[in-house]
Amino acid sequence: MNVRKKLLPLGAAGLSTALLLAACGSSKPTSTSPSSGSSGSTAGSAAAQPTGTPIKVGMICTCSGPLASSGVDVPKIYQAWIDTVNASGGINGHPVQLILKDDGGTPGTSVSDAQTLVGSDHVVAIVDATNVDETWASYVQAQNVPVIGSGTSTTPMYTNPDFYPEGQTEDALFPSIIDSAKAAGGTNLGLLYCAEAVQCQEGIAPLKQVGQKLGLPVTYAAQVAATAPNYTAQCVAAQQAHITALFVADIPYVAEKVAQNCSQQGYHPIYVIDGESIEPSLATTAGIKDNLVGPSPNIPYYASSPALDAMNQALDKYYPGLRQNGSSYTEVAMEAWPSGLLFQDAAKAGGLGANGTAPTAAEVVNGLHALKGDTLQGMAPPLTFATGKANPVDCWYNFSLKSGTFGLPNGVKTTCE
Repeated sequence: MNVRKKLLPLGAAGLSTALLLAACGSSKPTSTSPSSGSSGSTAGSAAAQPTGTPIKVGMICTCSGPLASSGVDVPKIYQAWIDTVNASGGINGHPVQLILKDDGGTPGTSVSDAQTLVGSDHVVAIVDATNVDETWASYVQAQNVPVIGSGTSTTPMYTNPDFYPEGQTEDALFPSIIDSAKAAGGTNLGLLYCAEAVQCQEGIAPLKQVGQKLGLPVTYAAQVAATAPNYTAQCVAAQQAHITALFVADIPYVAEKVAQNCSQQGYHPIYVIDGESIEPSLATTAGIKDNLVGPSPNIPYYASSPALDAMNQALDKYYPGLRQNGSSYTEVAMEAWPSGLLFQDAAKAGGLGANGTAPTAAEVVNGLHALKGDTLQGMAPPLTFATGKANPVDCWYNFSLKSGTFGLPNGVKTTCE
């Protein structure tokens, strides 16, 4: 589906995160070294150039191979944030340097990448953009190197004290799906889930439990295969079951095709998807463009805010045309930017490399624990991290798509479990 990627059988993560298995084959790979569209990260800046010891940040991504996700632009967006920071003097006089590792979705490679970043490159933090982070989560925790975003939907993000998410975590997905459907006027919920992984089916029971608890019964469920020629049969069955809201727990391509097929049958339910699947192409897809809702871990990329304006200006400067790519510029890719903001706030709060000293991971950790209700310039739910405890974030933004126009039903106010 996207980088809602780890499997938690019989839990909120079990259904949607398994969908990555269905998404892999159609994803586009990216280079393991993002190339800037500018001549240099400080081009055109009058700020003093950072001259201190580089602040090394590692990123492990599944940017290529059969498990590549819809977040292939994550490295570029994070690099654009770095370019902007360095063009403004760096952090405490130190330039930020990204060391990118592409594990190709291979567990052994991912572990090796983590060990290299920590043991040889001496990074002060790691950005998590991989599908197999559980393979090295305990290692980096033992090394006291914090993992800061950008994917928020892996199991370690809400169970491991060394992981610091920048937005809603996967444990709150099912409540947020039910909440979105109910707020949009749904009186019951249907589920279309991927046929490619058993974990997708294992999510049915917990979703029904949450629906029952929150007053929106899940009364229909059916499999969908990404390779199916059409989904007419599922549409007709959902219509006959009088389903008012339909959760398509699969990749955006499948959700779009479902909506097209249902529209052809004269069936127009409220569509619900995970917000990390938001992409521009949805706004022109028959059926889904007229009535779509869902939860988003961070404020959606299409919203209007000073922080998003700054991000857009940076992306247009360093990677011209990136935001116009309707298939790769997605909500999950955008999450790299608030991840960078979280690192920056932690670095400042922890005095990272202040007074000319070499930057350390311990300073970043201290800074993270010093943050209280940080909203990352309005791009995230309030973030507070407690020492020695896991860091689930059970708040989200509600998004909508009506008549081809994306919106925010609750504005910039977050909803919490």
